[in-house]
Amino acid sequence: MKTKDKIKIKATELFNVKGVKNVTLREVAKALDKSYGNVTYHFKTKAHLIIELYEDMLTETIQIIHEFDMNNVFLSILDAPKKTFEISMKYLFFYVDYVEIRRNYEDIYTRVEDDNALRKINYLQLLKMLQLQGILREELTTSNLDYLMNLSGAMRTFFFINLHPDDFTNSDLEENYISHVNQLVYPYLTTKGINEYNTYLRK
Repeated sequence: MKTKDKIKIKATELFNVKGVKNVTLREVAKALDKSYGNVTYHFKTKAHLIIELYEDMLTETIQIIHEFDMNNVFLSILDAPKKTFEISMKYLFFYVDYVEIRRNYEDIYTRVEDDNALRKINYLQLLKMLQLQGILREELTTSNLDYLMNLSGAMRTFFFINLHPDDFTNSDLEENYISHVNQLVYPYLTTKGINEYNTYLRK
């Protein structure tokens, strides 16, 4: 494994355990038994390291989106939390330390917000497609759908920032996460959507 990849793996581990604010590049170097110069050769600052970790997370997430079955958009949306759970746990610090990153790394925060805005535009098209398919209620406005997307994002963040050490050994953690996220869409479903939702749950 390349040194750069080792640095990213170790930094992610330390950020998840101790928090972004409490980890320095020197500490990453020490944990890897590398010189500080070796680490800064690959990542000039901690901000450079964080943005590259964010890009890695984004790449992994986009890959899942590309695997969406456009012939069954609703099933793909319901499956998405299951497929992204591992990624979210891998980069847990982005949820737990989001306010810290927003406050101290403006360039990273701006990049994240821009990417989120773009994803919402694309996701809105999927939700409107579900309306045309009779899965989501026809009377829902763009504002209603935008609210649903914001609510979903808030739920995901809330779930991860409220994890306790004991939760990491809970075998039901992933299922609890999937349930929390997917239940948000239930009040917006038509009778047809509810039937498909319940069919998905029985699988």
